[in-house]
Amino acid sequence: MKLKRPAAMLCAMAIAAVGVTAAAAGQGSQEDPLLTLSYLDKVLKPQLEAQVDQAVQANEAALAQRLEEAAKGYAQQTGQGGAVAFQTRELAQGERFTPGAGRELLVTAGSATALGTLTDTTAGAALRAGDKLEPDHLYLTVDDAGGCQAAGSATVMSR
Repeated sequence: MKLKRPAAMLCAMAIAAVGVTAAAAGQGSQEDPLLTLSYLDKVLKPQLEAQVDQAVQANEAALAQRLEEAAKGYAQQTGQGGAVAFQTRELAQGERFTPGAGRELLVTAGSATALGTLTDTTAGAALRAGDKLEPDHLYLTVDDAGGCQAAGSATVMSR
């Protein structure tokens, strides 16, 4: 009986070794939930990169189309190929014109005085309310109160 016990232990150890070897051989496979670095680098990472690339390309195409449609709409709205056209306005004596903040103003005929604060982009100077506007100088309105008042009849262009 003493011989049976070592043989049984040897047999149990062999079975355990085979089980451990089989369990170790299955680690990192696709069926096993345990991930290995090589699986991440060789399989999962390329799949994720491909999905991200596809999503980025689809978004770029959609944004490019939206930008093109917006540019076409803007060109149609302004009546130009993308440049905003100047609008001409005739002012009677004492009439005020305030186009709004950030607009360009150009006196082409007659005389006018500044309303609010204007920037003379031609001369590189700032004008205050009441200062005389020079003909053919391009002015930029600083705020919504910026504009001009005709001192006599005047022709003003703005955009």
